[in-house]
Amino acid sequence: MAESSFSDSGLLRYIKELREEEFWKFKELLVQEPLKLNLKPIPWPTLKKALREDVAALLDKHYPGKQAWEVMLSLFLQVNRRDLWTTAQNEIRNKLNPYKSHMKEKFRRVWERETCLEVPDEFFQESIKEQYEQLSGAYGDPEAEETPATVVLCGTGGVGKTAFLRKVMLEWAEGNLWKERFAFVFFLNVHEMNNILEASLVQLISRDWPESSEPIEEVLSQPQRILFIMNGFEELKFHLDLDDPCSDWGQQQPVPVLLGSLLHRKMLPESSLLLALGSLSMKKYFYTLQYPQCISLPGLSESARELYFCHFFREEHQAATAFSFAKNQSSLFRICKYPLGCWMVCSCLKWQMERGEGISISINSSTALYASYVTSVLKSGLENITLRQSTAKLKALCTLAAEGIWMDTFVFQLEDLQRNGVSETDISMWVGMQFLRRNEDRVTFTHICLQGFFAALWYLVRGPHSQYHPAIGSVAQVVEGTVTPSPTYLMQTGFFLFGLSAKKMTSELQMFFDVPLSRDIQWEIVEGFRSLSQCSDSQSLVRSKELFSSIFENKEEEFITQVMSVFQNLDIYISHINDFVVSAFCLKHTHNLQQVHMTIEHVFADDREHIFSTTQKIFCWKDFCSAFSTSKDFQVLDMDGCVFDDASHEVLWKSLIHSTCKLQKLTYNYAFDLGNGVDFFRVILHNAHLTYLSLHGTNLSREQVKKLCEILAHPFCNIEQLMLGKCDITEESCTDIASVLQRNQKLKLLSLIENPLMHEGALNLCNALRQPACSLEKLLLKFCCLTSATCAYISQALYCSKSLSVLDLGSNALKDEGVAYFCNSLRYPGWSLQELWLTNCYLTPFCCKDLSTLIVSNAKLKTLKLRDNKIEDAGVKELCTALKHPNCKLENLGLDLCELTMACCEDLASVLTFRKSLKSLNLDGNNLGHEGVVILCEALNHPECALELLGLDRFMFEEETQVLLEAVEEKNPQLRILPQPWETEENRMRGVLI
Repeated sequence: MAESSFSDSGLLRYIKELREEEFWKFKELLVQEPLKLNLKPIPWPTLKKALREDVAALLDKHYPGKQAWEVMLSLFLQVNRRDLWTTAQNEIRNKLNPYKSHMKEKFRRVWERETCLEVPDEFFQESIKEQYEQLSGAYGDPEAEETPATVVLCGTGGVGKTAFLRKVMLEWAEGNLWKERFAFVFFLNVHEMNNILEASLVQLISRDWPESSEPIEEVLSQPQRILFIMNGFEELKFHLDLDDPCSDWGQQQPVPVLLGSLLHRKMLPESSLLLALGSLSMKKYFYTLQYPQCISLPGLSESARELYFCHFFREEHQAATAFSFAKNQSSLFRICKYPLGCWMVCSCLKWQMERGEGISISINSSTALYASYVTSVLKSGLENITLRQSTAKLKALCTLAAEGIWMDTFVFQLEDLQRNGVSETDISMWVGMQFLRRNEDRVTFTHICLQGFFAALWYLVRGPHSQYHPAIGSVAQVVEGTVTPSPTYLMQTGFFLFGLSAKKMTSELQMFFDVPLSRDIQWEIVEGFRSLSQCSDSQSLVRSKELFSSIFENKEEEFITQVMSVFQNLDIYISHINDFVVSAFCLKHTHNLQQVHMTIEHVFADDREHIFSTTQKIFCWKDFCSAFSTSKDFQVLDMDGCVFDDASHEVLWKSLIHSTCKLQKLTYNYAFDLGNGVDFFRVILHNAHLTYLSLHGTNLSREQVKKLCEILAHPFCNIEQLMLGKCDITEESCTDIASVLQRNQKLKLLSLIENPLMHEGALNLCNALRQPACSLEKLLLKFCCLTSATCAYISQALYCSKSLSVLDLGSNALKDEGVAYFCNSLRYPGWSLQELWLTNCYLTPFCCKDLSTLIVSNAKLKTLKLRDNKIEDAGVKELCTALKHPNCKLENLGLDLCELTMACCEDLASVLTFRKSLKSLNLDGNNLGHEGVVILCEALNHPECALELLGLDRFMFEEETQVLLEAVEEKNPQLRILPQPWETEENRMRGVLI
């Protein structure tokens, strides 16, 4: 703060407010107070007889500039005059703050020139009244202790986040917001940092720092009085670095580190943050923030939209006519919910009225809206120049937009425009048409979405023989950037490109160009999808929402069918009615679909916006489900957490019963209900191809289990794998399940994990396993409340069963006594069991003697999993002795999380070099240490070692150990070292989705 801003006259004005007794105490305290600030005190004899004018002069003389005010403010609190302290603080912060004055002028200009609202401030204030009030109170009571806060302003593109933040900044600068809370508010457009390699925080905020202000370092030393407003995360071309934070705001850092440190409170943690996040940046950053508060911008209400039209058109009759027209077109009126869309619609209608045309906008997509807006502008703006001239100018503008999108450039310098053929005259013309905005020597598009539209248009106007542009990607690259994770601006360009490729859209735009617009865009898009589908990980990368939304922009059925034919596997998540409608439209055009994984929420149970009637939703749902019967190779339907009502259930089940449906695998996990159940059971019984059924996590009543078992026991039922984990199945229902095991010889795998079967339930299952008719091969009973007493019955059943090869008894309290039952029985011939899973069964080293006897005497047992038991080094020693026995044929041994140390590594190493039958060894989650790994690696490098899989998480070790493990893998191509190597397969068998 400038020294000249302080004077004795200002000091005197406050000292005069002191009562006589307060003034006397003020002088007494003034003798000691400077000492606390390391200042030389004013002698008492001088102060004792000084009048108020004299005291002000003495303060100004002895403590020039800001020091005098600091002394005075401290003394006001000591004489109990907080009112004077508050008023003086406000004067210092507000009236004597050159930075605040500078921000007021800057953001007033920004608000007036760069906001496309064209309505009075009062309208904007009213439309965001609720969010403004939320924001005003979000940072706590200014009188209370100042605690930092992070507030996130969220909303889709075009909803007005940037305008809101600009208005907030202006309100603070004008003294209308946070008077007592924030002395300084810094506005950071983070996308402007895309081309900055390194910077310090001081450098970033110094760009708007007046020379007359106090040192910026002094401001940053009081971070609790600072708010950072951050906008433009959607346009960031780099990811924030959260792994190497920096706390020094004066030190130069790579920009990703700098922003990441500020965002995650490693730098200036006492400051507060206000961020604007769109749909993409919400996914990236919201859940990494510390205790964020969220304020949502929902868009304009119906009454606000009507008021907007009144302000925009000004003339009452025009406003009423335009509003009535928009309201009668539901799709058009929904677009007007967003301020940017509302402005475009009003602009189009206004230009049509001014030209004396009948108002008409046919809007069925975002592209159609932008095309209508652009063509309306061009009709007026290009009427005085030739078609050839207008084509050249438009091509230059499109090239500039496309280059900017691909080069992450949104603020253009004059050399950028000149390089792309945009002249000074053109700039003025485009600014006049409101396509561009100019701020001194910097130029931007009116909105980033408008830049995306012109970038997409470039692919139509480029011409077949146009010169190659090294900075602009191909159509195939646009396709990939649209449906796979990518910055929003490239995704938006892709949406527009899909829309512009429609034949009708191309024809409407052709009138503004004297060269033929490309007719091959659709073919290039389809080829781009084909290339993308050939990538090994394309199915996991392609996001169905973006895929459906982009091809929905086109609306041409032939084109949509071509694109959808490329995709065989889809992962669909729907939480909003609009996404549901778009998905249904696209799915009815697919004929090569093989697998669908889907989650559907808030569509049938609750339409909060009442956009579609129940009849309309069911109509769309029929389109959606038609893909299950019309796709000739459809095999897998995987539903997880879907919420249906009775009507939607009926449509779904009937589509799966259809004679053309060849469904093989049906997963309906965590279902809220099965509808009336009749059609669902018909799917199981009458679909001859269905062999896999999972209802994991779906609570089944006693009656539903009974009915299901009746269907499963029917000779027409072909279910081979049945997943009923976590279905609330109790011991009473095990009688029905046991009946199925005896009557259905097709059933090979049964998962009943996480059900309270108890001892009696297991007894019923064991009785079924003992029957010759039972052909079950895999039984999974993890976490079923079994005890050691149950093991006696299970071992008897195993002795009789000729088919059971895999048994999972994990997470049951079997203890050493229970294992002893198995081991005593399994020693005798006749057993078919090949895999025994005993994870987390409360075992100790004492059981290892019985287990050792088992693996020596039973040559059929190939896999033994002992994860998460207290086996310890002593138990491993016992097991290793058995593993080296010539009769041992064990191939897979799980000792992960078994409290092992380096002490057991010599025993394990001796097995690795001796027993060639051992193919997999899981040691993950044990504290083996570097020395233990060294011992194991020596054995792994031995020519006699035949191990193919070692379970270890190398990243849990120091770098030296990691290097050692990598060297072993390089030397032994047949060996893989992986963390939790069996988890995926185990969960697949249990019916648990990862």
